[in-house]
Amino acid sequence: MKKQIAISILTLLAAVAPAAETATVDPDSTYFHPAASLYINGKTPAAKKLVEQGLAAFPNNAKLKQLKKLLDQQQQQQNQNQDQKNKDKQKQNKDQKKNDQQKKQDKNKDQQKKDGQNDQKQQQKQNPDNDQNGQNGQDKQRPEPKPSTEKMSKDEAKQLLDAMKQEEKNKRLQLHPVMGAPVKVDKDW
Repeated sequence: MKKQIAISILTLLAAVAPAAETATVDPDSTYFHPAASLYINGKTPAAKKLVEQGLAAFPNNAKLKQLKKLLDQQQQQQNQNQDQKNKDKQKQNKDQKKNDQQKKQDKNKDQQKKDGQNDQKQQQKQNPDNDQNGQNGQDKQRPEPKPSTEKMSKDEAKQLLDAMKQEEKNKRLQLHPVMGAPVKVDKDW
């Protein structure tokens, strides 16, 4: 009989112990504060897991609900930022491909232009008497005028130097504004 009473008491204690345990657990110190600390330190997955555990045990706790809402908002913001980064990266790749294609086209055009010029030069060398496009030598390149090899006279050189000196003097006056005439100070020592 003593054994049966002892077993009954142990069974009763075993049944009461979990209920007493949940009644003595403080949701703030057990779930909210550690989860908030994890969130602040940037460990949002762990914080989210702890909040979910707390809400499973205490579904009506307002602090845990608020923290879960905050964590969900942050997750949504991170997803939006990641989506924007992906879009920006795709656009950047698209722009880069477009630029590469444009450079390739420009390079091809330049090469074709050079090839065309080389062909024209070869034709001119082979047939110097033939006209290009049926024009009677009017389209031939004209020689550029050569720079004059005349020497400057002494008077012209002197005038040029004087003009340069005067210009330099004017520039210096513009750079240093006039403050007034210097005052002569007698030495009193």
